[in-house]
Amino acid sequence: MNVKLKFKPLFLAVVMMASMTVSRGVYAEDCMQIIKEMLVSFDKKTAETIDLDANVNHRNFIAQFAKKNKIPVFLKQNSRGVDIPVILLNKDTGKKLEKFLANSFGTEVALQPDYNNDHGLLRAGKYIIDLDSPGARGYGEIEETGLAWKNVDSYLARRTVQSSPTLEVSYLLTPNEKSIIDYYQKVRRAALFRVKFSFGGYDGPDYPNLLKNGGEHCFIFCKAQGVYNQSSEIRSRLINLGITDPDALLQDAKAKLAIQQVQDIMNETEPNDLHSFMLSDKSMLNLFKDFYPKTVKTDKDRLDILNWIISYDSTKKYGAVMKDLGVSGDYGIGDAMNSRASVIFIYDEGADPAAFKNATYTNNGKMVSWPQTKQYPVN
Repeated sequence: MNVKLKFKPLFLAVVMMASMTVSRGVYAEDCMQIIKEMLVSFDKKTAETIDLDANVNHRNFIAQFAKKNKIPVFLKQNSRGVDIPVILLNKDTGKKLEKFLANSFGTEVALQPDYNNDHGLLRAGKYIIDLDSPGARGYGEIEETGLAWKNVDSYLARRTVQSSPTLEVSYLLTPNEKSIIDYYQKVRRAALFRVKFSFGGYDGPDYPNLLKNGGEHCFIFCKAQGVYNQSSEIRSRLINLGITDPDALLQDAKAKLAIQQVQDIMNETEPNDLHSFMLSDKSMLNLFKDFYPKTVKTDKDRLDILNWIISYDSTKKYGAVMKDLGVSGDYGIGDAMNSRASVIFIYDEGADPAAFKNATYTNNGKMVSWPQTKQYPVN
C-alpha cells in the first residue's frame, strides 16, 4: 500500500514519526547521529524526546531543517506517491548541509540538453566522482582510471549559471555503509583493479589490473550495474592465482581482521595519495602471510594476490550496500521511490531560489526529464 505523507508543522510531524513502527533490519546501526545534531540546532526539546533510531524515513526532518535554515526546498511526490524533499544545493546551502553531505551517498545525472547524452556521476560523502565531459574519462583522474574526483565544496564554489544542472538522489548512510562506499571508491581510485570504458566502442590500453569483462560507461559506473560481473571475474582471478576458495577466505576470522585493517588504511588515505602499489609495504603483505599459496615466493606476487583480495572484498561489499539502498539502473531520478532515499538535491546556479521554494522546478536534459508528479512548498 502506498502512503502519501503530508507534511505538517514540526510538532505534528514529530508525533507522526514517533508513532511509526519500522523494522530496523540492516539499519540496526545508529545512522541518525547526523539528524540528531541537525535537530538540536533548532529544536533541542524535540531531539531529546523522540527516538529517531527507531525510524528509517527521515525526510520530514530534512525538509524542516532546510526550511528553518532558509535553504530553498520543496516537496515532490515520487512515483509511489510519497513525498520527498527537493533541495537546491550550491556553495551557500552546501555549507549548511555539510554534515549531511559528509554522511551520505548520491547517484547523479547532469542534464545536458545540448549534448548527445546526459552524464551519470555520483557523490560519495564530500567527493564528486566521475566529473568528466561525456566520453572524456580523463579530467582530474589519477592512475589512468578515467574517474575524476572533485571536492564538493570547491566544486560548488566553481559552478556558474553555465554549469549543467545536476539531479541527485541522496541516501543518508549508516557508518558501516559509508565506510564500505569509501573503501570501494578508493580501491577504484587507487586502481587496485581497473575497468574498461565501454562507451561508443572505446578500446583503451591494456592497463595493469584491468578486467576483461564488466565494462562501464558513466551510468553503469554511478549506478553500480557492473559490480556483479566484476566481482565474478575477480573471484576467478584469485582462483587462478591459487586461492581455491576466495569466499571462504573473506569469512575467515583472521583474514577479516586483516581486511579491516586494509579498509581502514584505504579510508584514511587522501584521494591524491592513493596508488596501485600502496599495499606493497612489508607490514601490509605480512597481514595475509597465512593465506598466500605455498608456491608464491616473491613480494610482487604477494602484492598481486593482496590487490585482488581487497578488490574482491570491496566489490562484494559495495554491491551489497547498493542493493540495500535500492540503487537501480534508472538513468534519471527514479530511485527517489526507494524507502532509503532521503532527498533529491538539485545543483543549478540558474534556478531562482524564491521560485524554487514554491515548487516550480522543471529543468530537463537530453535523455532525462523532470518527472511530472505533484510538487508543492514545505508547510
